[in-house]
Amino acid sequence: MTFRAVSIGFSAAVLALACGSDSNNSDGTKDQPVTTPVVTNDIPAVVVPPPVQDTCADNPLLAGCPAPVTNGGAAAPPPPPVTKDSPADLAKAAAENVLNSNCGQCHGGQLTPATAQAGMNYINSIDQLVKNGKIIPLNSAGSLIIQRMVRGEMPPSTSGKPPVTEADINTVAQYIDNPVFWPNVSTPDCSSKNQLTTFDDLFININRDLITQRSEDTPFFRYISLSNRFTAGECADKTMDQERQAMLKMVNMLSIDASPADLVAVDSAQTLYRLDIRDTKWDRGISVNGTAFADVWEAIAANNPFNVEFIGDDADQAKLDTVTQFPVMMSDQMMKVATIGNLYYAIIDVDVNQTLGNFILNDLGIDVAQNLLDRQQLRAGTTKSRVTRQDRLVERDDIDVRAGALWQSFDFEANNANQSIFQDPFAFAPGGSEAIFSLPNGMNGFIIADANDNIVQDSDILLDTSQNNFRAVTSISCSNCHAAGFIPVVDEVRDVALSNARSIGLNRDEIEQLQEVYDSPANFAKQVQEDNSSFYQSSLQRVSLPTQGVDPVSAVWLGFDADVTLARAAGDLGLSATELKDNIDLLNPVASVLRNSTLDRDDFAGIFIDSLCILSVTLENQPDPAVCAQFAQQ
Repeated sequence: MTFRAVSIGFSAAVLALACGSDSNNSDGTKDQPVTTPVVTNDIPAVVVPPPVQDTCADNPLLAGCPAPVTNGGAAAPPPPPVTKDSPADLAKAAAENVLNSNCGQCHGGQLTPATAQAGMNYINSIDQLVKNGKIIPLNSAGSLIIQRMVRGEMPPSTSGKPPVTEADINTVAQYIDNPVFWPNVSTPDCSSKNQLTTFDDLFININRDLITQRSEDTPFFRYISLSNRFTAGECADKTMDQERQAMLKMVNMLSIDASPADLVAVDSAQTLYRLDIRDTKWDRGISVNGTAFADVWEAIAANNPFNVEFIGDDADQAKLDTVTQFPVMMSDQMMKVATIGNLYYAIIDVDVNQTLGNFILNDLGIDVAQNLLDRQQLRAGTTKSRVTRQDRLVERDDIDVRAGALWQSFDFEANNANQSIFQDPFAFAPGGSEAIFSLPNGMNGFIIADANDNIVQDSDILLDTSQNNFRAVTSISCSNCHAAGFIPVVDEVRDVALSNARSIGLNRDEIEQLQEVYDSPANFAKQVQEDNSSFYQSSLQRVSLPTQGVDPVSAVWLGFDADVTLARAAGDLGLSATELKDNIDLLNPVASVLRNSTLDRDDFAGIFIDSLCILSVTLENQPDPAVCAQFAQQ
């Protein structure tokens, strides 16, 4: 018997970044038409067209489509057409589409308050849901809409509709929790409690911890601080819980050690944490964009525009004990640079100079072509994905060098000569690919590759409405989309290919191969759930992180990347907001906008070190004067 192997020009392996791919039922399946294809040598095969790429129901970024007809005959109208090309508009349309498609039958705008269940006929309006207290901006966990979907109460079992999928719930929750989309909404403010932590305080606390540790261990100790958020007025016992979760997850998703890494709080407010870099294998040397670094921490420090060496008795002692010029960094500042691009790849030990296919073969020990021949692979193809308008193929393989799974996705460009998985379910020409693979500790690693299988930092095919340019970025876009892990995909290829087997040239062996590799939606969803529970969600549980809800890393990353307020700027500079406002005339004129407005994060980064040098003159520990001279105002 002969079987056809994938004949693309590379052995690409990557995850399905299909955020919320079309899984509607509780097991990840949809109601599918039952077909019994007949292929004989005597009867010409009837050509069955592939599913239409009608993404009105499955891609919530598209609006203005005909309203679906419910069982009761009333049409639940789609969200209003998107008229602005902003991430906020598109993300809002996505969330409204999810709510409308799942709950519009009973609560849609086509109903009146008298005919709608509980008098609620505005499920497709985020603004109305906020106005009526059903959604609390920046607090998805406390929002009634999310709570009822998570508990399975909406839609109710008596409605005959399936429960809302986890992917759909995350789409709404991610919109609610994204600070970029709520610029006029503030988090709980504890600035009145005088939570000021200066850089002097920071180094004093570090030394208090170091003096209690063994001298042979301190060279491997580094400190991650939340004091900038604490000083900015975030409540230590409320909103900072997400900051703590993000910090812990960041450390573990950037670890290549098989054991979970822990962080030890060293101050009473739990804003300063100790990390042993041996626990994450950050003590190894790495190379980023051709520059070699002694260890991972030094690479992060060198790429952090908010990082600067301090000079002074306390700072010098901390540097001496830890054997680094940078014993401490702020968590969100680290996150901004360490979780994206080539630095991220280097930290998780992915060589960007090799192809993705070679990484999969050499580093993960997976021969994806042979697995296909041996029918040891699982596939699903769909025309409906919430991150791309084109066909998408998802493929799963076991990692051979350790426990774990590799999930690949292949995307197809509209101008490709072979742009559809329905033309040939085995040989296709993708325009790009993505990968999710289990790290040694069970966390997910992410890779994006282009049409030539080169590892790249972002995608021109995948859509991320959280980014200003809409391009999906490794790894933050992937982490945001896959907060709960892998996402089921409902296969549309198998039935169409079997029906068209004669016309597309499949022989009997290939038909058998097709039937085994392109498994049923129920089995596909079962495998997804097994992988999530065995690897990713298990790794979250091992470090006491939640397995449901919004990804804390992407939430904090997006919050840090948003325009800077006076309070946030002051926190980054180690000052109270009042102190910064009183002294803002000493700084670069760019900073003056903070008096009454916000400042672009990149603009603030450009004046940060100069501002820090000017405002730290009263401290005992100050930025290195040599560094300050380089950044002094011209």
